[in-house]
Amino acid sequence: MKKLIASLTVATLMTSVFASAQTDPPAGINYNYIEGNFAFYPDADGQDFVGPRIRGSFLVAPQVFVFGQFRYLTDDIDYTHAHLGAAYRHAVANDTDIYGGLSIEYAEFDFPGPFGSVDEVGFGVRAGLRHRLNQDFELAGEIRYVNFGGDIDDDYVGFTGTLQYFIQENLGLIGEIDVEDGEIGFLAGARFNF
Repeated sequence: MKKLIASLTVATLMTSVFASAQTDPPAGINYNYIEGNFAFYPDADGQDFVGPRIRGSFLVAPQVFVFGQFRYLTDDIDYTHAHLGAAYRHAVANDTDIYGGLSIEYAEFDFPGPFGSVDEVGFGVRAGLRHRLNQDFELAGEIRYVNFGGDIDDDYVGFTGTLQYFIQENLGLIGEIDVEDGEIGFLAGARFNF
């Protein structure tokens, strides 16, 4: 596990070190957005989790952006997850970006009855690719490693694939498949690009 963490950290740093002096995001790749989704994770550890997710990103420098997410999923157990982080982006073509970043992660599980709840703070390392296919569609993919210690004592690798259909340049519909620790989830919603 320590080798995985070290490898992901080195890969993220190498992305930053070998990046060129590109100053603007590729045409159509927007890092300033807020997004709302409905999430459904069927049969995730015996639960059919459903609930809202809010996600956003903001470009703070030509090649640096901050990002965050909050989701509240419920079934017999309530699951709250949030993260906040920063990432470095690099344009590899006029319509394609790669990025790598670090995040602080928070998770809480509320169990029914006398079992109470358990929560923990951890860290995440992620890398991704965004590609604007044309004026109507953008594809994105991300891999992430998240580690929680303490009471939750869990770490996992997750994958996300996202498709955005632009209704207008500043408004898109989102479809996403998220694999978190081997459990698959489906998300749908809208993104406002500003």
